[in-house]
Amino acid sequence: MRPDIKIALLASVCLASWNGTAVAQEQAASQASADNSPSAAATGSPAGGNADDIIVTARRRDESLSRTPVAVAVVSSETLAKANIVSEYDLRQATPGLQVRGGVSSNQLYFSLRGQSQDPFSNSRPGVLPYINEVQISSLAGATTFYDLASIQVLKGPQGTLFGRSATGGALLYASQKPTDDFGGYASALYGNYDQYKIAGAVNLPLSTDQLILRVAGYYRGRDGFQHNLLTGGREGDQESYGFRPSLTAHLGPVITNELVVDYTQIDSENTEAVISGLMPFTGTGAPFVPTQFLYAGTANPIATLTGQCTVQAFVRFPGTCPPVNPMFAGFYDAYFANPAHPSGGISQILADQKVRGPFAVALDGTNFYRSRNVIVTNTTKFEIANDIEIKNIIGYINVKSKSSTDSDGTPYGLSVTGSEAFPQINDIKQFSEEIQLLGKAFSGQLDYVVGGYYSYESSYFDQTSTFFDVVFGGVQQRNAAKNTNRTYAGYAQGTYHLGDSGIALTAGGRYTRETSAKHVEPADSFRVALGEPAPPGFDYDQRRTFENFSWTLGVQYQADPNLLIYANSRRAYKSGGFNAAVAPIVGSAQIGGDSYEAERVTDIEVGAKFNGRIGGRPARASLALFHDWIVNSQRAGFALVNSGPAALTVNVPKARTYGAELEAQIRALKWLTLGGDFNSTKAEFTDGNVTLLGTSVLYDRVPNTPKYSASIFADVNVPLMDSGLALIMHGDVYHQSESFTSPRSANSAGTRMAPYTLANFRAGIEDQAAGWSLTGNIKNVFNKVYYTGGLQVGEIYQVNTLIPGDPRTYTLELRHKF
Repeated sequence: MRPDIKIALLASVCLASWNGTAVAQEQAASQASADNSPSAAATGSPAGGNADDIIVTARRRDESLSRTPVAVAVVSSETLAKANIVSEYDLRQATPGLQVRGGVSSNQLYFSLRGQSQDPFSNSRPGVLPYINEVQISSLAGATTFYDLASIQVLKGPQGTLFGRSATGGALLYASQKPTDDFGGYASALYGNYDQYKIAGAVNLPLSTDQLILRVAGYYRGRDGFQHNLLTGGREGDQESYGFRPSLTAHLGPVITNELVVDYTQIDSENTEAVISGLMPFTGTGAPFVPTQFLYAGTANPIATLTGQCTVQAFVRFPGTCPPVNPMFAGFYDAYFANPAHPSGGISQILADQKVRGPFAVALDGTNFYRSRNVIVTNTTKFEIANDIEIKNIIGYINVKSKSSTDSDGTPYGLSVTGSEAFPQINDIKQFSEEIQLLGKAFSGQLDYVVGGYYSYESSYFDQTSTFFDVVFGGVQQRNAAKNTNRTYAGYAQGTYHLGDSGIALTAGGRYTRETSAKHVEPADSFRVALGEPAPPGFDYDQRRTFENFSWTLGVQYQADPNLLIYANSRRAYKSGGFNAAVAPIVGSAQIGGDSYEAERVTDIEVGAKFNGRIGGRPARASLALFHDWIVNSQRAGFALVNSGPAALTVNVPKARTYGAELEAQIRALKWLTLGGDFNSTKAEFTDGNVTLLGTSVLYDRVPNTPKYSASIFADVNVPLMDSGLALIMHGDVYHQSESFTSPRSANSAGTRMAPYTLANFRAGIEDQAAGWSLTGNIKNVFNKVYYTGGLQVGEIYQVNTLIPGDPRTYTLELRHKF
């Protein structure tokens, strides 16, 4: 390629977007190298004098970021620390294009990339899977990893061949810091508004020369909640957690290395509660199935009172017409709204009041807590059997136990309350995995290959007691108790062959996966109690299905010169089918109201370019990715009346597609100034959204959790203060995303729209790299913008939709010392 054409092309990319994540990686290169982390380490640029490069493991081997032919975003350890990234929600601004959504509560998280996500109540596996040290974990365990990390890699697009479990949208790879040969470590202390505090640290302890090395890291953090509860006078969303992570590296001779990491976290917190955001219009036919605006009409005037009393009477199928109102119903209804905790204006007035006061002043009646104990163990053994051949064995054990309760309807009424102190929602997830790989080179180094086998067993116990419609004589309770299991076997191989010195390389890979999913309904489950023993015809308390899939990767790459890589890939990945734990054990799919669903399949094409060199004499890095995904049998939540009761089912939407562009760039404009940013455009749509749900045709016409546009820009400043050894450090970034929705159906639009928003963050401080200390102030959401990060799209059941607010303006001061 002619130099003038190449420079013009990459200059246009840089002008179009800037990527703050990549810049932080460049500035953190020396820190990462000192921490001896392959996932964050910097290497010399291939074309000397360019921006330092980053080593990633997107293809299960250490590779230069600028020479890896897939879309990858990386957040370095320095960015995590200095930008105060302490949870998954913070990652959205560090890696635009990644969406992090809350579901029933702020502690129930769903990742979304390129239109691939997970609907609340679908009970399916997420399209974007998190890993720690190459072991796939539950998203509920993600928060345990946000301290003493080397890096976080965000892999975009289908991951169907190389990783432990096939993922249709992408993967988040958390890499913990590894022990180093020298004694040392760091300590930090942070404090801010809302009584935010965090104490964290790590220490390296060489136990036996360089043969046995221990690193111990830990943290303790907390803050007050952001929401003031007008009903109780207290706050909602208080946070408190602590954790520790010992890591032991043993060099068992010159060719064997074993790395053991144990991560323990205890969380005792509350949810940032969802607030009522809209009422789906009630037409009397189809969804919504429960006319909540009439059921909770209130007693503000005689018409409202009569409406509510008659609706309650009809709700319990009391014979006869209304009026007249049976005195029993009238008496309970009037007493209910005479309670000061139940505003007499009815739910329509509650919605109007909530919109006026905003999401941080709430009136909620349910209990609110989230308690979790998470244990993650990873053990990696590497055995070099020849100069270019290595065997790697990866063992993982995960146990995530949580108890929670939340006000699911966002109102002071008991429309839908999930869990309580006496009967909390319980999730108990256990997983064991074993993976063995053979990695190497052949044909004089022209072929890089990896061959592997994977096994995992996962059990998920789910026990949830919910209370509905307390205006009807205190409400009814439903208990869903089931244990789902998944047993997976897989074999895979992938290789990249370099065609001599031409700069061209071809990649091919395939993976065969066999998954057996099962569901056991517990004796205490309300459905099983009502159906009796044994299960009647058409029902089954113990179901099992096996899914066999083949996924693949094909790619070509061209290293045009030492600075520019051009590539094209096509991939296929799957999400296994299974059973919805919270649905009645009806044998069959959602078409007949059953609890099973089919596998989802995604096939993509990605074309991209990566540049790492100089523009105008200044070090710069840029990347461009264009993608198009075709989705078959997208797994989504659906709502219907099953046996005359409203239910959330899992449906398969026949066809969808997603296409767009991702631009990332950064440039060191001056010795002390770095600029960067990124721009993402994603168009997601259901091309065949016709679903049969319990015999009724339902249209899915809007892919949720997928803003059409998101972008960020940033500036980093590092100015030495004369000869004092001190440096002034400053960082500012602005993030924007367009509107998105929580519901996959435009018929359910009231309160499911998350408006576009723009957030600004700033940090400033001083540091002395030689002495190893820094003092930094951080402000997040500088202009105190109100925005939303998720919610429940359950308007089709009982009219009410809710949204979860993002954090208001927060500021912290942090002192760090490295020794």
